[in-house]
Amino acid sequence: MRQIAGYLLFGWRYRLRVSGIENLPKHGPVLLLGNHMSYIDFALIQWATPRTIRFVVHDDYYSKPIFNWILRAVGAVSIRPENSRNAMQSIVSLLNDDCVVGIFPEGHISITGELSNLKRGFEKILSESKDGVVVVPFAVNDMWGSFFSKAPRSIKRQKKFSLRREIHVSIGESLGSQTTRSEVKKSIGNLLI
Repeated sequence: MRQIAGYLLFGWRYRLRVSGIENLPKHGPVLLLGNHMSYIDFALIQWATPRTIRFVVHDDYYSKPIFNWILRAVGAVSIRPENSRNAMQSIVSLLNDDCVVGIFPEGHISITGELSNLKRGFEKILSESKDGVVVVPFAVNDMWGSFFSKAPRSIKRQKKFSLRREIHVSIGESLGSQTTRSEVKKSIGNLLI
């Protein structure tokens, strides 16, 4: 059903290509960690995967009327830096209930098109979660320069317009729950085309 909804919302504009879907466990707790190139990355990765993903979203975006109804409908977790402890507990509870939780560990949408340094919040979440959480890296490719990215207008103008833009979502091999920021960043980097 989610894939049909994704196609109806974005299929007219984007052609989605997915690789590595077999790396996403069919059951159990998963922490999905990936790059953040556009405002709709969460929708693209959900469209690409069969399991429901509970995304962690900064409150600035969660509060915007245009996104709020969508984010509430998909069960996103709102996080505010000044009150992150409550959100962390919600995320740990979701993982302990065998959910898939998606985080963009850069903490912001890219303004350069490059992968930034990762924040350490996901390490804290893993340390407080039950054993058995699987960390799965992912990368959304080809969204830099799109309407939904934070690319400068000059970059957006350079991108060749096509009626249907091809987007690649790459899902990497799982990492252990003791994984570090540098290991996750390297894994995400290896998935970037």
